[in-house]
Amino acid sequence: MQLLTYKDAAGTYRGGVRIGEKVFDAEQFTGRADCSSTLSLLQHWEEVEPLLAERLAQRVHEQLTAVSAEHLGAPVLYPGAVYCAAANYRDHMHGMAVRLNQPDEPDPRELDIKPYHFTVPAQTCIAGPHEPVKLPWFGENIDWEIELVAVIGRPARQVSAENALNCVAGYMVGNDVSVRDMRYLKIPNVPLQSLFRSDFIAMKGFDKSCTTGPWLTLASDVPDPQHLALKLWIDGQLMQNSSTEQMVFSVAEQIAYLSSRVTLWPGDLVFTGTPAGTGMERDRFLCAGETLRLQIEGVGEMTQEVVR
Repeated sequence: MQLLTYKDAAGTYRGGVRIGEKVFDAEQFTGRADCSSTLSLLQHWEEVEPLLAERLAQRVHEQLTAVSAEHLGAPVLYPGAVYCAAANYRDHMHGMAVRLNQPDEPDPRELDIKPYHFTVPAQTCIAGPHEPVKLPWFGENIDWEIELVAVIGRPARQVSAENALNCVAGYMVGNDVSVRDMRYLKIPNVPLQSLFRSDFIAMKGFDKSCTTGPWLTLASDVPDPQHLALKLWIDGQLMQNSSTEQMVFSVAEQIAYLSSRVTLWPGDLVFTGTPAGTGMERDRFLCAGETLRLQIEGVGEMTQEVVR
């Protein structure tokens, strides 16, 4: 079972429940008027999660009419917050060090370094699975980053790593599109020792930079988020081919650390980092007319066109 957002005949985005190859309206499937969107399902997750399992066991969907899922929106259209992990895959950290002609960084755990996250504007950054990657006008070197996205289903405040995954409702495929122009990564005329050398708004915060989809696969259907294959192709050429086993900090550790600083709420998204194979490592970037295909084992697959 997956949760998604579909556009109905009136052009309104609504929550959907995907069972096999069919999609059913979430409000009809749950029988709850307060569950017309995926976000509202998550906001009532304590009651909704067992209800979904119960309604599936009762085969309620066999009495319902399936809806058209031709037009999908982002599974969580309007998240409250989006947190993005940086430098969280060992193979990607090595590839970036080579590209920047720097030595490999020490294992963060040996230095007692905590997970590192930044935030992006949640209302404007999120794009749906069929929306094109629109190259921003102010950047020349636009990169791809496949990521496992954890979707929060229960409030998380100062949770332990052992209990953190209990707060996850499910997982999505994410593409954290990034501007890699060096003038934003290392702002000219700013001293080397300065804390303000990178322009994260330009690199990571532009409109529609974070694609999510194609649906939210329930956490109960993902037994171990640390053993999932991630792959990204451009026009059929495999660019990223790794596993969540390469994460420096696990999904649970990231959620635990974030919850020690801020309260995570249902519908919040955590992008958990990208593996090796990005354009920055190859000095090869996106061009209009190309097609991206992203796939995470057991979670989903989506395809995007690149446009100017």
